[in-house]
Amino acid sequence: MAARIVLAVRESQYIEPLLHYIHHSEYGGMLRISAFSRLDTFMEFMKGEEVPDAVVADPSFIEAWLVEGKSTVPWAVLSDAGDVRGKPSGNLAGGQVIEKYQSLPSLLDAILQLCDVKRSRMASISKEETLLIGVVSASGSSGKTTLALNLAKQLGGLGLSVFYLNLESVDSSGLFLRVPDGNAPGLERLLYELKANEGEGSKVKTELELERYVIRHESLRSEAFRPVENLKEKLQMTRTDTLDVLEQLSGAGRYDVVIVDTGALEEEQTQAVLHRCGLLLWVLTGAKTSHHKTAGWLGHCSNPHSGMLQEVPVKSRFVMNLAADAHNAGILPERIQVDAVLPYIPSWAMQHHVELCLNSPQFTAGVQQLCSGIIEPALPHVFTGNVYE
Repeated sequence: MAARIVLAVRESQYIEPLLHYIHHSEYGGMLRISAFSRLDTFMEFMKGEEVPDAVVADPSFIEAWLVEGKSTVPWAVLSDAGDVRGKPSGNLAGGQVIEKYQSLPSLLDAILQLCDVKRSRMASISKEETLLIGVVSASGSSGKTTLALNLAKQLGGLGLSVFYLNLESVDSSGLFLRVPDGNAPGLERLLYELKANEGEGSKVKTELELERYVIRHESLRSEAFRPVENLKEKLQMTRTDTLDVLEQLSGAGRYDVVIVDTGALEEEQTQAVLHRCGLLLWVLTGAKTSHHKTAGWLGHCSNPHSGMLQEVPVKSRFVMNLAADAHNAGILPERIQVDAVLPYIPSWAMQHHVELCLNSPQFTAGVQQLCSGIIEPALPHVFTGNVYE
């Protein structure tokens, strides 16, 4: 999948044409660039939890970063002297040199070579192996969106290419995420163009241009669509529409994982998720009603006359959320066996709790255990990082 690169240069005018070229070329599927022209914002980003695949920067940026002792990823100095022979010496020993002013394809190829080991191994994950994870719940207020967002952040932080798809009628992820600036047309436009292209043989073209419709949440370490503003458009999204969008995301060769945050189970969009996703995470609470409704839906899906895939129970895993302890659920229905337990976080009861929901060490630890126990078997050698070793 795409290599994640940090670019830092003194001239802001250097950045825009480079990003524009990447966005409209084949490199758009190979590179994700976080670009900086100010030293303070670059250093703040590099002190964060996100680990890029490589850093490419002017010497002053590299020197400041190396002083922090965090040179654990490949890096290169941009040279504007036209001499790129050998490797940097002195304070910059240990990196590579890339000519700053050269043709954009040559520059980008040099950047790709810098992180060639990781890219070549990630490229071995074919587009058919994109893992679609549906996060579902039979009852409200289960913490489904909080889990889906933390899951996206966790997997994105490991270097996986992740897409977060919110299919709630009213997208509640906006409570947790600040929407980045930009004018990506979003899900509504993608749906319109998919319908317009039906029968015209232009499906491949639409797949190649998927990047036009998405935004990147750096705090989530994932890509997503902008929240749909017109509720009517979301309500009119059919099962077929949803399947088309899921096929676009899984077939683009762009993502390792697509996490789908669903609405009510009876909605057509959620029915499509139950059908298409390879892994279903059912979020339960300790309430008996949550267990009863979940068991009822599983029984319905297992009925051969329901029109549902009878494989739904096989694909299902069960997550007990908001648990005071691992044994507070009591006796569960026969169809349900808890696969992971996520803790109740008392601070989330505070008035301004939403900014805490993506930054709780206890909850993060619980999501890490969930990933190790549930995601790794479904996506072998990727979550654990073995493909990078």
